[in-house]
Formats: sequence, structure tokens, C-alpha cells
Amino acid sequence: MSAEPVAQPLVGFRRWGCKRGGLYSGIFVAGRFVPNPALGMVAPRVRPTPWPTDHDRVAKCFALRGHDAPFPDCNCGWAAYYSLATEPDLPAPECVWGAVVAWGRIVECETGFRAQFARPLALLDRENPDDIREQGRRAAVATEAYGIVLLERDELIAYARWYGEVRMAAE
Repeated sequence: MSAEPVAQPLVGFRRWGCKRGGLYSGIFVAGRFVPNPALGMVAPRVRPTPWPTDHDRVAKCFALRGHDAPFPDCNCGWAAYYSLATEPDLPAPECVWGAVVAWGRIVECETGFRAQFARPLALLDRENPDDIREQGRRAAVATEAYGIVLLERDELIAYARWYGEVRMAAE
């Protein structure tokens, strides 16, 4: 596994935590969204920030190893899956799925990749039954903030193909 520049952008699918129109990287634990836990361990006073709405996201490694992201022997870089499940999991009320376009150095893995640069393309129009407070408006507010579209699953996949190569996961 090596971090190699790609000839054309890759398209992948990922989930974010969505709060007040912002898309945040993070993890989902016991039905709750935890924004960027690695940043909290390295720089506890730094507040997580959403993916930018006006420029591309550049990956940085928060490990103290001194390497550029993504790095093959680390988990750094913007991660995305090669495919989108028919019924993607929604482990917390803030969870939204979408498509990203990625480029620069890429580390390819079995089910997805990690990239140096990434930008949201579109969000999945899927109701989250646990999102009682926002009642399904979370993704719609984010699409307005980011200037992207909200699409059904099949439309999202077709739309993503216009922006880059969609690869298949290793069997």
C-alpha cells in the first residue's frame, strides 16, 4: 500500500455528522456523534470545525510522526468507501451520507480509500428515524450551505460518476 497521486479524481461515499448546516468528520459511538476525536487528543482546546463550504479540504495528520497525509502506515487522510450500501446505516440523529470527490495522494484500501484533498459533491436524501428534533431537515440545510444537491441513492451514485472514477471494492 502506498500513497500515490491519481490520474483522475476518485469518487467515494462517506458519512458525516451534520450540525447547524455544517458537515463534520468524526465517529459514531453508542448512538452519539463525536466530532474528530483524534484532534481532541492532540489539541484538546481546539474546537472541531466543519468541512469548509468555500474551498477544498486538505488532509493533515495529527499524529506526531511528521508525515504528509495520507500515509500508508497511519489512518490519516479523508476517508471514503468505494460503494454506498442500499440502506446505509444511520447510527446517530446527526448522521448523513453523501458523495465526495477526492484527488492528490491516495491510499487505496480494501473497501475504500484515504485522500489528500476532498470536497463534498452531494448528500443522500434519506430520512433518519432517530432525528426527531430536525425531522429530516439536517441534510437539506447542509446542501444549501455547501451549494450541493440532495439526491436519492441511485441518482447520487450516477451524479457522482460525472465528477470522477467510481471504483469497486475488493471482493
